[in-house]
Amino acid sequence: MSSPLPIQAFKDRDELRRWLERNASTSAGQRVRLYKKGSQTPSISFHDLLEEGLCFGWSESKRQAYDESSYLQFFTPRKTKGTTSTRNRELAERLIREGKMTESGSKALDWK
Repeated sequence: MSSPLPIQAFKDRDELRRWLERNASTSAGQRVRLYKKGSQTPSISFHDLLEEGLCFGWSESKRQAYDESSYLQFFTPRKTKGTTSTRNRELAERLIREGKMTESGSKALDWK
């Protein structure tokens, strides 16, 4: 499966957040390389990707096999407003309380 989206790996959640701060409003998306737990390579987790994505109005979608130690997770700006699962709404409410939600994240969720 070929994709025009670049592949990017992040060693920790702070690196991902810095990337989103710089690129969330201009990037069409990424295929984020996530390393499996048994790998010795530092990597963000799927949960990190989910939460930081919510903060910036981005969404994870299909997962793609990459190699024996990692996979690619499609990660793009959220295309529809307000289509969020109960779990994601609860996460978003916590992120708001913690002061991590950005304006673009709130707008993407269609929250006032």
